Amino acid sequence: MQKEVRKFLQTRLAPIADEINETGTFPEKIFREFFKAGFGASFMPEEWGGDGDVINYLHTAAEMGRVDAGFALSVMASSVLFGNNVLLHGTDEQKKRYLPPLVNGTKIGCWALTEPSGGSDAVAITTTSEKQGDHYILNGSKTFITNAPLADFFIILTRLKGTESQGIQGGCAFIVERGLAGLSTGQPFKKMGHKTSPTGEVFLENCRVPASARLGAEGRAFIDMKRSFDFERMSFSGIGFGMIDEMLKIMVQYAAQRKQFGKPILEYQLIQDKIATVSAEFEALKAYCESIYPKVLANANITMEAAIIKLLLAKLAVKAADEAIQVLGGYGYMTEYKVERFYRDAKLYEIGGGTNEIQKLIIAKETAKHYLRNAN
Repeated sequence: MQKEVRKFLQTRLAPIADEINETGTFPEKIFREFFKAGFGASFMPEEWGGDGDVINYLHTAAEMGRVDAGFALSVMASSVLFGNNVLLHGTDEQKKRYLPPLVNGTKIGCWALTEPSGGSDAVAITTTSEKQGDHYILNGSKTFITNAPLADFFIILTRLKGTESQGIQGGCAFIVERGLAGLSTGQPFKKMGHKTSPTGEVFLENCRVPASARLGAEGRAFIDMKRSFDFERMSFSGIGFGMIDEMLKIMVQYAAQRKQFGKPILEYQLIQDKIATVSAEFEALKAYCESIYPKVLANANITMEAAIIKLLLAKLAVKAADEAIQVLGGYGYMTEYKVERFYRDAKLYEIGGGTNEIQKLIIAKETAKHYLRNAN
């Protein structure tokens, strides 16, 4: 599967990656072909069109990351953020309606949590849902939503009116389809990186949705969300693994042929130090990731492990990009060798999907729980 994914991406996406990043163009045709070929949501169970191989999907994410992180972000926003949440919390009817067209690429999904007032404090969202008979009325706005400008399906996170003081209780998620009265989206944002992935706003103005559109039990959306975060952080980190691997390759190959003072710069210890440091941290992180695969396959709790991977991956991706630019010098600052694009793309990992600071809070909380529970 990994070889087939690499062949597809190198043949279809790599030749145009520089151009579409320059113009900020979403490669919609290739996106749909990628899903139709069975790659975009391969982790899905066979009954929904996947192969059920969760671990292999992490390698698919890495293959996308080495070619274009923006493309990867849109693929996984559709398959993981939308699709996996429907798989985890949807009714049989919701799964039948939304998963097949998502898996085969005829429809695109997104997941809308973050609001103009913030995103890290997820339970403080102000988008509301109010039950009226057998319908809910949604009001509010979302921002920084991957795929929002072109998505067909939206998962909208809201707070049920009257539960403002209930903290993690009172959350309601809904599946809303484009074209429903009261839902609209803004134009794609101009961004520092991930330029091939459209990001935008979602507006809800007296948007009337049937009770059958609610995803999960009423009042439990924030609790359900915490469960889905673990797989999100694992899978999106897979994109970063591919980026780092590609940057190491570029650093080594460039340093081996670039000569200064009569010999390849790869023979200088200061260059070797940069490569060695990134490589050592990368190998350790890969080993840690592989060590928790049994937990992933057993559907065990990996809240702490996923946060650790997300935190270390984000730091290393930025560090690797910085060192790659330094090794390449002036060429690294140009677009020819891709590392300046990797630098811009890598920064998102310290922000999106939970900031580095949020990951540290999770790790500290889980560590405290472990040692307090085993104090005796």
